[in-house]
Amino acid sequence: MTTAIKHRVLGPDLKAFIATSIKEVLDDPDFGLELSEATKRRLRIAQGKKQKLTSHAVMKKRFY
Repeated sequence: MTTAIKHRVLGPDLKAFIATSIKEVLDDPDFGLELSEATKRRLRIAQGKKQKLTSHAVMKKRFY
């Protein structure tokens, strides 16, 4: 049994979209990595705490 495959011509917009999508995946060094359970737990704890925020202007005066 022989199967014939018809080749489709992709438009330039679709080709650009595919190329951009592949580049984004390949450029992301963290792609596919998961956080450890300990790290997730620490992030949840940190989110629940009230944190004192310092404005950029105050930090600039303090360090420059």
